[in-house]
Amino acid sequence: KGALADISLLSGDAKGAIAFALNAQGSSTAPDLSLTVDSDRLSVAEREITGLRLTATGKADAANPAANVQLSGNVAGQALQGSAVLATSDGKRAINGLLLSLGKNRISGDLALDNAFVPSGTVALDLPDIGPLAALALEKAEGDVRGTIVFSKTRDAPDVAIKASTASITRGDLSAKTVTIDARIANYLAAPVISGKIRADSVTSGGTVIRGIDVDLTRDGDWTGFSGGATVKDIPARAAGRVRVANGATTVELTSGQATMRGIKAAIAQASTITIANGTTSLDRLALNLGGGTATVSGKVGEALNLDATLARVPMSLANSFSPGLDAAGSISGTLKVTGAPANPAVAFKIDAAGVQTSQTRGAGFGGMGVSSSGTYSGNRLTFDANMSDAAGLGLKGGGTMTTSGTPTLDLDFSGKVPFAFLTRTLAAQGLSLSGTADVNLKVRGPATSPVISGTVRTSGARLIDARSGLAINDITADVAIASSVARINRLTGTLSTRGSLSASGTVGINPAQGFPADLSVKLVDGRYTDGRVVTANLSGDLTIKGPLASAPVISGTINLAKTVITVPEKLPGSLAALDVKHKNAPAAVRAQDKALRPATASGSSGGGGLNLDVTVNAPSQIFIQGRGVDAELGGSLRLT
Repeated sequence: KGALADISLLSGDAKGAIAFALNAQGSSTAPDLSLTVDSDRLSVAEREITGLRLTATGKADAANPAANVQLSGNVAGQALQGSAVLATSDGKRAINGLLLSLGKNRISGDLALDNAFVPSGTVALDLPDIGPLAALALEKAEGDVRGTIVFSKTRDAPDVAIKASTASITRGDLSAKTVTIDARIANYLAAPVISGKIRADSVTSGGTVIRGIDVDLTRDGDWTGFSGGATVKDIPARAAGRVRVANGATTVELTSGQATMRGIKAAIAQASTITIANGTTSLDRLALNLGGGTATVSGKVGEALNLDATLARVPMSLANSFSPGLDAAGSISGTLKVTGAPANPAVAFKIDAAGVQTSQTRGAGFGGMGVSSSGTYSGNRLTFDANMSDAAGLGLKGGGTMTTSGTPTLDLDFSGKVPFAFLTRTLAAQGLSLSGTADVNLKVRGPATSPVISGTVRTSGARLIDARSGLAINDITADVAIASSVARINRLTGTLSTRGSLSASGTVGINPAQGFPADLSVKLVDGRYTDGRVVTANLSGDLTIKGPLASAPVISGTINLAKTVITVPEKLPGSLAALDVKHKNAPAAVRAQDKALRPATASGSSGGGGLNLDVTVNAPSQIFIQGRGVDAELGGSLRLT
């Protein structure tokens, strides 16, 4: 005799107590047994079970077993009744009158047992509400089940045929709707092989919803062939192959399969084998076709990972479905090795990408790039080396580390050559072109949300051309240091194609949010400018540029004109715009002339540029104006504001 005072130890959904008594007497080889289990009141899954009583009597005789089991009680106001009788007659064993009824729920049948107690016969299920029955098993479930289970023998191997359906069934976070099963399981005790059909409108487990399940099963010797499909988390998928369960191992041979996610189709590229044994899943060259490229995975998944993956020309455009606006192009090839615990894997990789482009790199003026990288990922830390190149002469090498937990932090170094050709599109819109190459050496440190960039940018022999003026700056040499979000121009020199030298120094802030604040000094020595037709000027000067370059910088300083010749042409091109001349302290005759040239109906506007000027132009009487009858010499000082 004994008791269990708190059955919540068996199930968290149950509470109450049970008492039991077991009695055995007679021969030790064939004792007479009796068992009684009683409970006055139990509560399981918010259902009250009262007056529960189970009695079982019989003889434990292997040759002539016998038993009589009776069950009674009340579950949530519904009467509970159960009975089964095991009897032996003429050496044949049978369970007669198997019955379990609770309210409208009913399980019934008769079974014959062979010498190994393997059953033959039919059990009928008519369960419109499984909740009360689940409570008897100390479980919480809802729904309905109807069908039959037929036990039989074929070639001395036990078979079971199951025909069952449910409109809805739920247990915990697992639920299913409109499920039908029509299946036969051959040799179900030793090496089960299944044939039949399984259909379901939906199966939900946690946040995963599987819809439209439609699977056909066929017997193929010791194997179960399968083909069918479903939509998993809005991803349509289909697969075909066969499966075998034998000697404690499950072997799956996949012959075909495909899934489509956000317009991306993945398909089994070749037949592959998956084996599950002793808690470990083994993959033998599971190959997927991804948008024209392939990904092949081999190895083991269990308490520890040991996987090898090979990528071959996988298109980067696959990422565009997950990142709108990325507009990625190119392909990736390489290898990955995954080891360690599934909860904390370690990854070693080596990849080569060709023709790499995104909308961001295109916007910056870069063409298709080649990128090669190798590194490791472990413990939320990525360590890598990378090389980048393109047809225009880009050659960057570098790498470092990046942590991925919390706010990512960066510790990266890059150096190499960056051709100015990437600026072609941006400068062309302004009639400019820049040729040459910069040697860069950059360091990136700190959080990814606000990294600190430092390093140097140097160039020599570069050339800038202004197509509109025909002016070029040759032999550009620059030495720029970057630190604390400021680019400091230590040296910037060049020579004008028409004569003269140009130099600059100062700082430019590289934070876009601040508008790229500048503090620059520019010096022109013995310069000469000519447009080849109207103006030829010799000049020098000192200018400063201060303030945000993105909005309204102030250009100030002095320009000194030496000999300057202005030739008035016989005819001016029609593309020239009229000057908006404003007279200061003009005499009456000039004001009258200006009024006549500007009728009252005309509307004037002063163009507002982004520059603020405070420039003084000095000319010591060497400005010569000639042509169309004019031969004059001017001089003086002019302040432009």
